[in-house]
Amino acid sequence: MTGLIIILALTLVAFYVNDTWRANERARRVGRQACERAGVQLLDATVVRTGQRLLWGERGLALQRHYRFEFSADGAGRHPGEISLEGRQLKRVTLDWPDGGREFQGPDRNDPNGGASR
Repeated sequence: MTGLIIILALTLVAFYVNDTWRANERARRVGRQACERAGVQLLDATVVRTGQRLLWGERGLALQRHYRFEFSADGAGRHPGEISLEGRQLKRVTLDWPDGGREFQGPDRNDPNGGASR
């Protein structure tokens, strides 16, 4: 019985690590694509996970993850952006513009990949 519990625990850890890695890769891709669409430069070529929580979403139980990144519109300034994923499905991308405006990008409901290619 103890062996079964250990195997189950190791399987859950492996699933979580794999899912987290895939979600992080998805967020990097989404951030890069959002910056390309907006005509700005993704700085440091990365996104950073700032939080996650377990929730009951559209497809059942899922991890909601939040990421931050920085972009530059002119090559000199740094401005924040945010990404929200539910599982690996894109929920929202936000770009905070230098003039104080915000741009929101959500998933394309006609796109089975949730607004960005996989």
